[in-house]
Amino acid sequence: MKPHLKITIRIFRIACFLLILTLLFAEISDVLVRKSLTEPWNMSVKVGGFYNEPKNSIDVMYFGSSHMYCSIDPQIVEDQTGLRSYILATQEQPIWISYYYMKEALKTQKPKIMVLEVNMMVEPKNVPKEGTLYSAMDPIPLSKNKIDMVFASVPKGERRNYIFNIMKYHGRWEELNLEDYKKDFKKKRDPYRGYVLLEPITPIESREDVANIMEIGQPLPKTMKYLQKIYELTNKENIKLILMKAPSNATKDEQVLYNAAWQFAKERNIAYVDYNQKYEELGLNLNEDFYDRRHLNYRGVQKLTPQFAAYLAANSI
Repeated sequence: MKPHLKITIRIFRIACFLLILTLLFAEISDVLVRKSLTEPWNMSVKVGGFYNEPKNSIDVMYFGSSHMYCSIDPQIVEDQTGLRSYILATQEQPIWISYYYMKEALKTQKPKIMVLEVNMMVEPKNVPKEGTLYSAMDPIPLSKNKIDMVFASVPKGERRNYIFNIMKYHGRWEELNLEDYKKDFKKKRDPYRGYVLLEPITPIESREDVANIMEIGQPLPKTMKYLQKIYELTNKENIKLILMKAPSNATKDEQVLYNAAWQFAKERNIAYVDYNQKYEELGLNLNEDFYDRRHLNYRGVQKLTPQFAAYLAANSI
């Protein structure tokens, strides 16, 4: 056998071995990974279910932290505007992870509009909490986007634990149940399309008046870098970008950082709406419309969503 043919065969065998090893790791990881399957916080279904949506069936995609998935009901939007939408948000999702979530969404969807909730302009750290990272990365299949997301979020030396999360969850064997092995959640579609419906009420005694806060804060340079990358991505893909801040009883210090998003949008002619400035217009009731101090319950969502749906319709061209 010719030497060059031997080398080709050897390379082919090594490539096949690595492919089989990667698939095996992925399969075992799917079994071992900790799932979130209990409603309303069934994020394994809400994020994973996105991959089961029909290709090119989504008109509007929403990204961001819990302030996104607790604030908009896609069904109300569709009933009012005809725009079909999906929320691809995770707890405390940093702007740089939102960027890679957007790239992941574009593999199967061609939305007209992408909405980024800007609560995480207040993110103080380049590396968020471990739980925040795993909750965002675990539901994403192994791909270049996931690897890039890990490299953007995790320090060198720890990245393998997030790329191959079997290293994180290898001790879960005794906790596994039938659902872990069946993995039925990977075949499901979320009827709420990423929305987390919260019923409890927490009366809010008061909130700070942020209407006249004009100071522009300085978010993390990393946050601003990826906000720019989001702008460039949506511009390249001819997608309308909308920045929004959901009602969250913002403090004055937080509002200063949200104002940086407003300035960013103004300089680039991006649509921006801050609902911390629109409580009276929305008719929000501090005694009835919040799940906790930071998040709307479903009563608040029923007030916000029709207003935002009208805003979407007005900004859909």
